[in-house]
Formats: sequence, C-alpha cells, structure tokens
Amino acid sequence: MKLSGKKIFISRKLLPDSPFNILLKDQNHQVIDQSLIQITQIRFSYTPQTKWIFFTSKNAIDYFFAQNPDLPMAVKFGVISDASAKHLLKYDITADFIGKGIDLGNIAKEFREILQNDSVLFPQAIDSYQTIQKQLAFTNTCYNLYVYKTNIKTDFDIPYSDILIFTSPSNVTSYYSKYEPDPRQIVIAMGTTTKYKLNGYKVSNVLIPNSFDEEGLVDVLVKNSFV
Repeated sequence: MKLSGKKIFISRKLLPDSPFNILLKDQNHQVIDQSLIQITQIRFSYTPQTKWIFFTSKNAIDYFFAQNPDLPMAVKFGVISDASAKHLLKYDITADFIGKGIDLGNIAKEFREILQNDSVLFPQAIDSYQTIQKQLAFTNTCYNLYVYKTNIKTDFDIPYSDILIFTSPSNVTSYYSKYEPDPRQIVIAMGTTTKYKLNGYKVSNVLIPNSFDEEGLVDVLVKNSFV
C-alpha cells in the first residue's frame, strides 16, 4: 500500500545529496532526520601493530584517524560494507576487504578466510557488540581499540511517524525509552543487529535492507510501495 503525504523518521542526519532527499523531493512526504544518540571521542595513545585493521562503521573510521594513529607498515584494511569502503577513501585508503550483504556472520566468515592467522585491530565503540571478532579463529590475535562512545539522548521530541528507520541499536534504545511500540508503524532496521534490538522491544515484522547504506533503505521503501 503506497503511503502518500506521510512522516518518515530516520535516526541520522541526512546530507543534502542523500538518496532520501532525491527520492522524496517531488513527493508530499516529510522526512524527520535526527540522531537520538550523542557520540564522543575516546582518546588513545597507542596503536597496536597488526597486519590488518578492520572497521565496522564510519564513526570508527573517523574517530580512529582523527587521532593520527601510528599505522603499522604495510597494514591492510577491512571494512564492513561498500559504504564504509567509500568513506575510507576520504582518507586516501583503499579497502583490501569489503563485506558483502548484511549478514555479519557471513561477513565474518569471509574475512576469517582472508585473515588466515594474521593479527587484526578493531577500532570501535566501547559498547560494540564485537560480532565480527566473535567469529574469528582462536589462532587470530585481535585487539579492540575503543575510539568513541555513544550516549543516549533524552531531550528530543519525535512526532508520530508512519515509517521508522533505525540505523543502530543505540538509536532503538533511545527511541523506545521514550515511546511505546505502535503496530500501525512500519519499522525498518539497518542490519540484523538493529533488528534484534527492536525485537527486544517487542517490535515485530521489522524490514531490513540488502545493504548497509541509505540506498538500501530507500530500496526497501520503493520495493514495498511505501513511497
């Protein structure tokens, strides 16, 4: 059923060239783009010298390179998705491994085959689920480097929205700490980890895209005739 003139909430601030803005510019939909979390940097003074560095988010990339890390010689870089690979290019670095799809378990297995017995560094949030690390072999040496933390916001007011799009588990926690689940709402999650968090709040029938980017989220809206 195509929704006309409805409110769509997404838990991140959209850039002017976002596919959401391009898709909806000629339609009578209202997009509410607002992050429900606050991110702060965690300082680090030592960079473990590993064979690989793996990023599971754009934030991990930004907060890692913001501190001028001491990169190992001939280090290789892995990323969770094409979107993260594109973001890594902003630092003039081409990813040696790019995860495909949204199944973190499969991505971890594919990376494990490439990694073999090498060591790997994971710049990450202090509250990371560490899904990739948990799937690696016991012969791998993994270092977790905390480069940022997420804090839940409480001072926000989101009007009733027909479609809710959550980009992280933390945003789910923030939203449902203030609002009750409503079965009338269409709920979309960016990735299985965010979907599982929604299930914990008794939100069922959650849709997920085929990729970790805004194009994938828009594709869900289009394929289901929501816009």
